[in-house]
Amino acid sequence: MHNTSGIADEDPGGTAPRAPGPPPAELRTLVRDCLDEVDALVDRYVDEVSAFDDYRCSVPLQDLRETARACFEMLLRMIGGLPVTRELRETPQRLGRRRARQGVPLERLLQAVRMDFRVLWEVFTERTPPEGLPQLTLSAVRVWEAVEFHTVEAHASYLDEIAVQAREREREKAAMIGRLLSSDGRDQQLVSQAATLLQADLQDRFAVAAALPEAQQHLRRAAARIGADAAHLHQHHGMLLLLARLPQDRRELPSDWLAGVPCAVAPVAGGLHRVPAMVRVAEAVAASLDGRASGPVPLSEAWMPLAAARLGDTGALLADSVLGALEALPDHERERLVATVTAYCDSGSVAETTRRLYCHRNTVLNRLGRFTELTGLRATRPAEAATILFALRCARAHPSWASAQQYP
Repeated sequence: MHNTSGIADEDPGGTAPRAPGPPPAELRTLVRDCLDEVDALVDRYVDEVSAFDDYRCSVPLQDLRETARACFEMLLRMIGGLPVTRELRETPQRLGRRRARQGVPLERLLQAVRMDFRVLWEVFTERTPPEGLPQLTLSAVRVWEAVEFHTVEAHASYLDEIAVQAREREREKAAMIGRLLSSDGRDQQLVSQAATLLQADLQDRFAVAAALPEAQQHLRRAAARIGADAAHLHQHHGMLLLLARLPQDRRELPSDWLAGVPCAVAPVAGGLHRVPAMVRVAEAVAASLDGRASGPVPLSEAWMPLAAARLGDTGALLADSVLGALEALPDHERERLVATVTAYCDSGSVAETTRRLYCHRNTVLNRLGRFTELTGLRATRPAEAATILFALRCARAHPSWASAQQYP
């Protein structure tokens, strides 16, 4: 069976467009003549394309000539219905990948590739006598389809290579961020390399947030809102970290960046070298969250559960020394006393406590007095209130002690 696809039998997997029947004898002769003098097409093409700034700066002249020769040979063979080897068939893919690696903009590549049509058509018309032009015009579709096939393949390969480069940059960036976060921030060369990959200045300020698995999707959406130029996500120790570069005029985290995101937030890192320390803070805070966070939790709010968790057995001893006297109380009375003291410490107002607990002012005062009588600590004194609240947090941080005391 006659091969009309332009692909040789040794390349059965080719995807070149199928031409509408075999080419006219005149066109086949014209193609063979051009193949014999393909350097003339290359010279004409190179003269045009080398005028492009993007090509002149990025593509060596010898490279341009070699790729043009391969492209014209492939196109001429396709147009003339001649065999095309697999290596020649893959010319557009190699061209697209090569130009992507050289940094030629995509729009310029496509302009250069489509110029093949103009060069071919000019040469064809120049070599065709006037009486043969009407017949040649009927073959314009064959020429255009061959060039369009070339363009589409080069375009797709260019995009594939750009995607590969992007993935490689992301892997490189992730590896570099991982090295930075595992360091103490004192290696200036490492910090400088990380700054280059993050497209940041060494003194830029960074917000650092950490989310446990159940909240990571929220943090991903927040990063998307902030934008890829400023926000970087990184998996670390089972948590998802967000490193977000603050605008030049900001010293604090913009309130809308993490609104509604359950996560731990470290103090702003003043300089990239401070990021590793802030990451450790954010991870520690995230590990201490009790799962009830509905938004970002800064260190200023989370220091108490964090400190309680890190005290270990000492925290249990503190809870026992402060709250042990409540052990003898019935469960309901102990719960009422603790609820009243907690509500009062939260607001510092008897009136607010009465509204929150739906009880009389005298009831609140009596419960506060009863708590002082049992523990020796007064919730109305800030220093003692802090001790009470911290002891309560330590009790919650040590379930064995809490369960033994039937403590809420």
